[in-house]
Amino acid sequence: MKTTKITLLLILLFSAGNIADASAQSWLEQLGKRAEQSAKRKVERKVEEKVDKAVDNAFDKAEEKAQQKKSPGTSSLVEPPETGTPQDPSDWDDGEPYHALKKGARIVYTFYDGKGRVQGYNRQEIIEMTRTGNNVNAVVSGTRTNSKGKVENSATVALRYHGGSFHVDLLSIMLPQEMQGIDVDAKASGQDMIIPGKLTPGQILPDAQATFKMKVKSSEAAFDMPPLTFLIFNRRAVQAESVETPIGEFICFKIIQTVEADYPLIGKQASTSITWIGKGLGVIKTESYDNKGKLQSRMLLTGLE
Repeated sequence: MKTTKITLLLILLFSAGNIADASAQSWLEQLGKRAEQSAKRKVERKVEEKVDKAVDNAFDKAEEKAQQKKSPGTSSLVEPPETGTPQDPSDWDDGEPYHALKKGARIVYTFYDGKGRVQGYNRQEIIEMTRTGNNVNAVVSGTRTNSKGKVENSATVALRYHGGSFHVDLLSIMLPQEMQGIDVDAKASGQDMIIPGKLTPGQILPDAQATFKMKVKSSEAAFDMPPLTFLIFNRRAVQAESVETPIGEFICFKIIQTVEADYPLIGKQASTSITWIGKGLGVIKTESYDNKGKLQSRMLLTGLE
């Protein structure tokens, strides 16, 4: 069982969108506070066992609900209208994956809310880059800050391109931020998100998933939490498009998918995620929409050196 302190949604290779990041943080804050309070009660206030049982029952009900959840593909979401200008798919063909990146390269992404207001930044640096034939392995370190520059979290993630496809390990990028003052043991399982190096408009892409079974620990006690599950489905390549950024224009392939997060005590939250993959570079832009098709958040490449 691996202890996970802090993680970051590092999305150099591919982003599943913001994956309901605000919802995840809110859920963790609620769960962290409840877990810490419950742990103290078990030691210091034995007389309140009924309160503890109520919390345990809530967890049990959430777990039961997770087991009974409907299968992916049944979520009904409103997709945003097409607004991009199509480009020739052959202009995007990424026959040389990551050719624009080298060891020491620094990348900056800016996060915006649905109204275009800056919410924070993700500053990344490639600390290792290994090429063997047409296979590429990279190690990326990154730090996420808020709009005022305050560090929120940081992490190091491995990326790879093997067998003609990009592989995204959801287990390394999707475990949300640490609970306040609480250690977490996380046992993870799932399957990589795969993006072929060659794409055609309308191409269907394989589903991906990540499940985390967590044990929250404090100095007094430990609690098993209901599983936290991310599902990414209804994935398809839309078309090649040009994307404008502050550092230039990039030919990208647009990919759309449904992202569903099943949070204990809260339930399912689904969104539509769109990602634009730039030739030889990785993710250039992402957008996340709610189930009514309203833009919730956006991320854009704003720095590269």
